[in-house]
Formats: sequence, C-alpha cells, structure tokens
Amino acid sequence: MADVILRSFPFDSMKVLNEQSGQMEGDRKYEAQYFRDFFRKFLSNGVYYGSYKGYGENGMKVILDGGLNIKVQAGAGIIEGTDYELEDDTIFTMERPTTGSRIDRVVVKLDTTLEVRESIVYIKQGNGTTPAALQRDSNIYEICLAEVTVKSTTNLASTDIVDKRLDNTLCGIVNSLISVDGEELYQQFQEYIDSVTTNLVRKDQDSTITGKVTVNGGVVANVTGNVKGNLEGDVKGTVTGNVTGSSGSCARKQCYSN
Repeated sequence: MADVILRSFPFDSMKVLNEQSGQMEGDRKYEAQYFRDFFRKFLSNGVYYGSYKGYGENGMKVILDGGLNIKVQAGAGIIEGTDYELEDDTIFTMERPTTGSRIDRVVVKLDTTLEVRESIVYIKQGNGTTPAALQRDSNIYEICLAEVTVKSTTNLASTDIVDKRLDNTLCGIVNSLISVDGEELYQQFQEYIDSVTTNLVRKDQDSTITGKVTVNGGVVANVTGNVKGNLEGDVKGTVTGNVTGSSGSCARKQCYSN
C-alpha cells in the first residue's frame, strides 16, 4: 500500500521556480487557518484567567461606570484558535430604549473574512427581553461577556449587568482540551509507592537478618532475640536471648548478656 501523506506543519521553506511568474519563490506557505486549527486542538474558547498581565479574574469583566455607561476591563482570550486582547479598560454608553427595557449583550466577535480579519468587542442589542443571538459560522464566531438590561426610564444599576464569562455555552474560561484520567493517574502513582515501601524497613518494624553480620566500629544498641553467626567488632549494649557462634578474641570484646 502506498504511503499516505498527512497534512502537517510547519516546515522550512525553500526557493523553487514558479513556472507562472518565472520567479524563485518559497514552496511552503502556511495560511493563518493552519495555526488557528492547531490551537483549537488544545485550547477552548473564552477569556483568560490567571497571572498574565495581572488581569486575573477581572479579565474582560463588564462593570458599571455610572449613568448608562459600562466598562469592559482589560483582558485577553481566545476564539476558535485566534488570540485576542483588550489592552485598556474601555467604556461603552448603552442606548436607552424608547419604552420598557431591553437586554443587550457585550460581545467579542472574531471575523476571519479576508475583507475584515479582526476581532472586536461591541454591544449587540437585543429584541426587548430577548437577547440577540450569537453568530457562529465558518467566518464569524461570537462570545458573550455579559448581558446588560437597559431601561427606558432609569440609569443602569450593578444588578442590571450579568456576568456571562463563566457560561461555557456563551463564553467560558480558556482551558486546556487535553484531558488526563485523574483516577488512573492516582492508581499508577499509588502502585509505585506501594512497590517502593514494600522493599523498605520501617524504623519501628521488626526485621530478620539471615547470614553473617560483620560490624566495623561497634554496635551500641539493645538486641532482643537470637544472634547466630560470627560477630566481629565491639558489641555494646544488652543482648536478650541466645548468643551462639564465634565472637573472636574476647580480650577486645565487651559482651553482656542477661
């Protein structure tokens, strides 16, 4: 069976002759879509939380700024593999409805069409109490940062702004799409720990040593049980039990037994 060529990137480019233009040109050109698809494999849509530029939990958060004004705080995120960032706090003035109230959405829109190729944050007006639908197709993808209820007779209150950043269906927090089975990982770790401790002797645990014991420098301790074999060196302490075997020259030993 013939080899199957996979779509993969990036590779170094080399100059080749373009027969149409007659010019030497690079043979490897990568479209932005390749990079977007790459990041989509392991990063979800939404806003960034964390230490980046100190945005933290306030990144892209919508808050009240008095009257009909709202403020979108500086922050960053990713939409469909495309990075975006609002570097400065930005104020929007909501448009008051003629009657009743209206639910508007604060939206970040990614537009990949060749005529636009940008991301923007803007106010998407709703229809009365029905928020505007988010557009999500092959070229445009929108996420909602917050929903704002605008009244015809009063200014905005903090309770009129509903944070939607944590709603994964509307926005979400950027997360890794690479998942690990935590239970399986824990089990493997536990098995490793068990295998190590099985071969260790705990300090307070009895143990049996079989064979010849050679001691250099002396042993100072209480020994309980039967000691069999050859003892070489000074044994100091209390030996409880039977001592058998050769101890060498007693002239240089101090042996005590009960």
